[in-house]
Amino acid sequence: MTEAEHSSAWPTQRRCRKKGESMSETLEPGIRHPRDRSSEHWQAEQEVLGPGLQAVMLWSELCVEKASGTVLTDLDGNRILDLQGAGGVNSIGHAHPRMVDALTAEAATAPAGAFGSRARHAMTDSLRKVLPGGLDRIQLYSGGTEAVEAGLRLAKSVTGKHEFLSFWGGFHGKTAGSLALTAGARTKLGPLPPGYFSAPYANCYRCPFALEPTSCGFACVDHARDVIRENSTGALAAVVLEPVQGRSGNVVPPPGYLSALRDLATEFGALLLVDEMMTGFGRTGGMFAFTREDIEPDIVTVGKGMGGGYPVTGVIASADTMSASPFSDPSASSSSFGAFPMACRAVATVTDVLVEDDLPARAAKLGAEMLALLAPLVEEAPLVGDVRGLGLAIGIELVADKQTREPVGKDVVRKVFLALMEAGVLVMVGGNSLRLYPPLTIDAEEAHQAVALVRRTLIGLPSGGA
Repeated sequence: MTEAEHSSAWPTQRRCRKKGESMSETLEPGIRHPRDRSSEHWQAEQEVLGPGLQAVMLWSELCVEKASGTVLTDLDGNRILDLQGAGGVNSIGHAHPRMVDALTAEAATAPAGAFGSRARHAMTDSLRKVLPGGLDRIQLYSGGTEAVEAGLRLAKSVTGKHEFLSFWGGFHGKTAGSLALTAGARTKLGPLPPGYFSAPYANCYRCPFALEPTSCGFACVDHARDVIRENSTGALAAVVLEPVQGRSGNVVPPPGYLSALRDLATEFGALLLVDEMMTGFGRTGGMFAFTREDIEPDIVTVGKGMGGGYPVTGVIASADTMSASPFSDPSASSSSFGAFPMACRAVATVTDVLVEDDLPARAAKLGAEMLALLAPLVEEAPLVGDVRGLGLAIGIELVADKQTREPVGKDVVRKVFLALMEAGVLVMVGGNSLRLYPPLTIDAEEAHQAVALVRRTLIGLPSGGA
């Protein structure tokens, strides 16, 4: 299919204005107005804020006036389709009416404290509908790395051991234990806690063994076994992995990989800790990504989309697992803000919307459609080496050479990011990959339009990205 055919196949967002709706609300997305107000606003903020913001925020200098559904409108009236979604946080869209109503009402009566509350009771009722298998308990936290650290403490409590195996290309957080799990992000941040080691993930596009997935026999799992044997003192507490690796560009492992790691953990008397911070709560087409295979992890960490924009995360396990001491001791697993009523109300509302609107199934269907129409970019776009994804977690890997698969540099990633933003689509990045996380509620017309804009932009860029 030619680019012209692709473009004509996707409806644009032109439509008649509704009564009382301004003309600016019907414009197609893109940077169409000078960004003077945004620039002035951004510079004023930077006079107080410290460094270290996300690269995409620094590149875009985006200052949002309002947000609704998938659309961000900046201070200058430019409209942008948000496929960044805060890295998977925006599960039910910006300013979802049910979320607005629920949090507004809760704020009027909610105490500052993790007391028993109607909101927490509502959350437990809602979560009963979606918690998988025997994983029937949740402890709440306020940040992703906080939940991962709690998961590590739980694994130590259950096993009495202290070593952890993680995987290249993963991301689990920026505090001591979670950073030690995050291979490739530790430069100048040592020394790390002892007992952490890592192995290659099943990234078949970049197989370190130069094998084909159809015939490799999971050489990466065999190598992980060797890593444990050579590095462990016999104290492996858990194997820790993402069922889809987000930071590396939404890398989806081949079927059977999660089951093989389940067996590997069992072989060494360790637990399997699945980090579903990005993938859980409908993002990948099921309520949890690990359910693609017939396995039951011992511990699952969740967050991001669970709160739909409210900062809340959690550790999920069985009642028996969570009863292990010292994790289960009074105050040993608490969090200052984890179970505040506002957080609980956010989780209850998001969960109810996911279930009642069947959003995981919608993510599976719409994500497959988007992926199918983005896949030809591997042949059509000079910079695209691979397109992959699961549900509405899609990755586009950018390469300088398609034969050698040499990654593009950060300068090229930045140019591509800004070109897409200029066209009207905001994406996440990770290394040399673009990452797409539209809300699970995205209108099909908006999804189609976003795909057309991404395709047009990437096909039009030269191999150097300039």
